[in-house]
Amino acid sequence: MIEIGTDGTPVSGVSGDVYFSKAGGVDETRHVFLGGIGAPDVWHDRQTFRVGELGFGTGLNFLVTWRDWKTAAPAGAQLDYMAVEGYPIPVDQLRTILATVPELNAEAEALLANWPVRVGGVHRLHFDGGRVRLTLFFGDAEEMLKAASGNVDAWFLDGFAPARNPDMWSPAVLAEVRRLSAPGARLATFSAAGAVRRSLADVGFEVSKRGGFGRKRDCVAAMLPEGPAARYPAHVAVIGAGIAGGALVRALSARGMACTLIDRAEGPGAGASGNPAALLAPRLPRGRTAIGRIMAASYLYALRFYDELAAEGADVWQGARGGLAMARNDDEAERQSRAVAAFGWPDDVMRHVDPDEASALCGIQVDKGGLWFPGAGTLSPPAITAHLGRDAKYLQADVDTAEKANAGWLLRDQDGGDVGCFDAVVLAAGVGLMALPGGEKWPLRANRGQIAYLPALRSGPAAPVTYGGYLSPLIDLPTGQHGHVLGATYARRDEMPDEDWEKLRGVDDVHMLELLRAHLPGIETPGPCGGRVSLRATIRDYIPLAGRVDDGRYVLGGLGSRGFLTAPLLAELVADQITGSPVPLEADLVKALDPARFN
Repeated sequence: MIEIGTDGTPVSGVSGDVYFSKAGGVDETRHVFLGGIGAPDVWHDRQTFRVGELGFGTGLNFLVTWRDWKTAAPAGAQLDYMAVEGYPIPVDQLRTILATVPELNAEAEALLANWPVRVGGVHRLHFDGGRVRLTLFFGDAEEMLKAASGNVDAWFLDGFAPARNPDMWSPAVLAEVRRLSAPGARLATFSAAGAVRRSLADVGFEVSKRGGFGRKRDCVAAMLPEGPAARYPAHVAVIGAGIAGGALVRALSARGMACTLIDRAEGPGAGASGNPAALLAPRLPRGRTAIGRIMAASYLYALRFYDELAAEGADVWQGARGGLAMARNDDEAERQSRAVAAFGWPDDVMRHVDPDEASALCGIQVDKGGLWFPGAGTLSPPAITAHLGRDAKYLQADVDTAEKANAGWLLRDQDGGDVGCFDAVVLAAGVGLMALPGGEKWPLRANRGQIAYLPALRSGPAAPVTYGGYLSPLIDLPTGQHGHVLGATYARRDEMPDEDWEKLRGVDDVHMLELLRAHLPGIETPGPCGGRVSLRATIRDYIPLAGRVDDGRYVLGGLGSRGFLTAPLLAELVADQITGSPVPLEADLVKALDPARFN
């Protein structure tokens, strides 16, 4: 899809147009695009600035914008950059191209290190400690823009020349640009074609010509009428200190908000997020259903998310990276084959393995193959929740009521005492959602899950294996021993007596051991040396709750047993909705996650 000219100039194999000027791509970006929107002055007094681009291409406009923004932006400011690209460049070619602009080497290396899988959909990347967020829409421009939501302060229209790539400049595309534009939004483009100027004027932009760059006589700048500036919360209460609450604190803090983390427990991760191990690997359905696409996007994001935490010094990963989802029967094998075809991930993300390769990868003998996820692995929930909550103010309180007040949301505990007043509140309390104000509107239920601790096995796996149950690699157990986690059972909490649900049940241990021996017959174990019971919040349609409840209240819940998979990306979604920023999922998935779907 891309060719490199003899002079190093990248040329599109689709349109035949160049990606950036032979006269100097960096200078061209600064003149046409940054100059066209009035940068750097335009962001001097902005704590948040949002750029949208049609035609990400080589990423040059993003890299130059990032470099110039961090030079002139206020301390603590945020940059959101949303870009649409129909033909993502392979990372090896991108590396070759960006090597021609050594003045941007630091930014280019960061982009290359995080370049996402080249599959259609939305990909969210973070840079500069979360201050810079890049949201890439891989797909057709009109389709992707219709799937986007949020507010954009400035646009770069850089989708090749209109004569060579007319679909990028259609009235329908420019109407979507207008829909996503904030009041006073600015726009710049290399094209000065009359049809482009007229289409922009038709959707409400005030259009003017500017001097062009290189051999191009003119380029275009445009602006929408100013309007009242939006105001966003400064102090947010996050109720629930599990993985959902921790991920929210990270996402909101990165956007410059003060967060107070509130939980009835003494510290983070006391509930289901307190298990000693969590397996990070998706179970994709046969087709691209809503829940399947949410899980797929969540997994791709979670890999980057947890690697970022590890780079910050958190003890995120336990055992070897990778994970085997065993095809334990014919139905599972058929599901896996159809999932591979439906989602189109490359082999370095997900691939079929036969029993011999599966055995070599896991370090134990298995008699069935399945799907191997090279980036998957065993997470350490206690280390993760502690790391995510380390910079937030923590309050131990059992929130009972939330009242809308002039100053925000007033929270009170069960005794009527004031917990605090906040600009916004996010409900992220797991099964505790069911007892919080408004929780009765959602068809949530509590499921009891039991895991068992096994002593160190003579032939234990080096990486996690799932087979309907799961077995972790060797980890440090809460008992002080080295051992493995065997999981997990599920039972309706409301079908068990109150005095029994927290107790370890021998019948559950027997069930887990029988499942283990049926699918991993080479494993020999004397039996459990302990275990843990917790409750998980599940919901009727199995799709989590993530989004706005009403004015100033949001929810992230119903994650079931997939919290460590889905919480990082869905926390980004909620944080973007709170700040009016471009969101990291397509509109139909945002709608599927909408808490109002049960109203």
